[in-house]
Amino acid sequence: MIEGILGRVPIGDSHPVRLMGVINLSRESFYKGSVASRHEALALAAAMQEEGADIIDLGAVSTAPGSPPISEAVERERLFPALKDILESLDITISIDTQRSGIAADALSLGADCINDVSGLSDPNMAASVADHDGSLIIMASRKRAGDLLNSNEIIALLGERVRAAVSSGVGLDKISVDPGIGKWIPEKTPAHDLAILAGMQRLRALGRPVVAALSRKSFIGDRLHKPDPYQRLAGTLAATAIAVYLGAHVVRTHDIADSRDTIVMAQAIRGGPARSADEEMEVEVLGYLGQGEDMAENLRRTDVDERGYAALCKKSSFRVLSVRGLSSMEAIIIKQEMLARGGDAAIPKLALRCDPRPEEVLIFGTTHQISGLIKNLSGQPFRLSSLAKRIAEAVAMIDSPERYR
Repeated sequence: MIEGILGRVPIGDSHPVRLMGVINLSRESFYKGSVASRHEALALAAAMQEEGADIIDLGAVSTAPGSPPISEAVERERLFPALKDILESLDITISIDTQRSGIAADALSLGADCINDVSGLSDPNMAASVADHDGSLIIMASRKRAGDLLNSNEIIALLGERVRAAVSSGVGLDKISVDPGIGKWIPEKTPAHDLAILAGMQRLRALGRPVVAALSRKSFIGDRLHKPDPYQRLAGTLAATAIAVYLGAHVVRTHDIADSRDTIVMAQAIRGGPARSADEEMEVEVLGYLGQGEDMAENLRRTDVDERGYAALCKKSSFRVLSVRGLSSMEAIIIKQEMLARGGDAAIPKLALRCDPRPEEVLIFGTTHQISGLIKNLSGQPFRLSSLAKRIAEAVAMIDSPERYR
């Protein structure tokens, strides 16, 4: 289960997808419908809250391609009066879109809850500033320039590195969320890059942190729909948002709160909950799966395979990755040995080999045939192993269960 908190708002698998309303105090922003003056910002924030926004994301520097550089003094002049107005008048979580640790520290001191850093912690003091004020942090995938990574492999590796760096600086892991950085941030990034990153968004679950989807009215949508005007991109934005939520996004950053709500609710309903089983001591979750029995049976029939081989081939061609949490070191070692004996495998913590007393997490990799054998053998074992067999069987069965969609 992925769980976290953004300001005062709990986010993650067991919560509704949260809506983050965008307010830009920068006239350079690409979508003028989100631009507000200091005196307009409060009214816009109040309207967004009324429409269902859980979070307001307030920024004073445009990061759109070609935007002129803005000094820290100008950023302060634009940001802080509007921030103070909103904090004094509304009770809502406030995120500050900034790349400067000084701005972040002062905004958090005033009462902001979160820093949304599109530069991926390029300011070496950013994480420490957030930690000093016990703030939440959104880290966007960026290396040298905002949004400059072109594929999911690079994005996942860099975000993993930056999350660990933020934790080392004192930011609570539960307060960190990640953003893959979709959008034409650099000339080399094409709409095809953005579509590929969006299609692979589910891969971000490997980071174990809530995912923020910031897609609203961006240029890749305009490119595919032949709509250069951002004002014409609402329908395309809602389609992309539905895909992002279905693939695991926990927070949607949008200019259009009211229009996004129904789309998000339906996409999350179709996504369902994780396939997992848990009791007070152990938890099993399906992290990934490939192949289902009846699907493969139809492929075998089309290939004119001997029907006598269907049952075995279907089990051998369906692959599962499971996470098992709360095991003792000895139980972890037993799982490893059982899976190796069946031709599968399990990744166990190195400390398990030293009989570390802390509960362990084990990753199991195998076909449904191998995992079925594991369940059968553990079912007859003493101590907690029979209970573990039940948890594994229930988690695997949840893949296709309507219970995930209640």
